[in-house]
Amino acid sequence: MGVSENQALVERWAATYNDDVEALVALYAPDAMLMGAVLGPVKLLRLEQRVLAAAPRRHLKVERTHPSGDDVIVVEGVLTDPDQGEDWKLPFCVVLTIADGKVVRDDTYTDFSRWPGFS
Repeated sequence: MGVSENQALVERWAATYNDDVEALVALYAPDAMLMGAVLGPVKLLRLEQRVLAAAPRRHLKVERTHPSGDDVIVVEGVLTDPDQGEDWKLPFCVVLTIADGKVVRDDTYTDFSRWPGFS
């Protein structure tokens, strides 16, 4: 895949995070590494459903992307959740490695103690 296909995948990744966690999970390869572990689609879906239950109005906004070669794209963004206050924001950076149209590695950097559903 090239940079434009990876950019399109990141756009789907953000949209599905906001609107359809099952479709989000489908963007990941079954053996994708997430922060150093292989969760598999069942555990990843459970995790995302737990986050969604903790913050049903949360919203991910991509602020910038930085392609690195043909298979890596760095995403800078912010997570908001009006249920935690109008000014609540959680910035994050994620390094996504993509192969064959799927995310094969997701290294997300943020303060996970503040991430809805993680604490």
